[in-house]
Amino acid sequence: MDIELYHTPATRSCRPRWLLEELGVPYRIRPVDLFGGERNPLHPLGSVPAVRIDGATLIESGAICHWLADRFPDRGLAPGPDDPRRPLYEQWMFFVPATLEPPAFEILLHTTLLPETKRVEAIVPFATKGYRRVLRMLSRELDHDGYLLGSEFSCADIMLGTTLTWLPGELQDYPPLRDYTERVTARPAYRRAMAPASDTRT
Repeated sequence: MDIELYHTPATRSCRPRWLLEELGVPYRIRPVDLFGGERNPLHPLGSVPAVRIDGATLIESGAICHWLADRFPDRGLAPGPDDPRRPLYEQWMFFVPATLEPPAFEILLHTTLLPETKRVEAIVPFATKGYRRVLRMLSRELDHDGYLLGSEFSCADIMLGTTLTWLPGELQDYPPLRDYTERVTARPAYRRAMAPASDTRT
């Protein structure tokens, strides 16, 4: 299988890169300097991530991760369709981009990412309140030493773990989430995925 990932560090494209490292399959990185103004020619909005798999293009980090994890069932990063854990896995795969990510991204936009003249200060407390509400729920779910599906790490943990690193200061009041984030980001595949990109990984 020929896999080429269009990638910018510190973006959602870290999710499929981390997954590819966990899968241990060969892939190539096509660097995109998104923050320097470069547009991704493979993405209709010029953004990342995008991946070319055997000539076919797929965008959206969740869709890419979902497809790749299912494509390599022997790696154990996604329960099979008949596995009783599959519904819970699907829940968390969609929960992260639909529920956790929006308030976190609003906080980042209006405190860091946008130019100061375009930030709306009033949005931050509202988004922070919503984000902390979600963190409280997750803290109850992860009040143990394992992962979202129990004792086994899965692609859902990649989706969640990457997002929890966006606002590390917010985790200090939620020890289970702080410990969980430290646990998943200590994985060798995560460390490799966050390292400077080379053109090819095997």
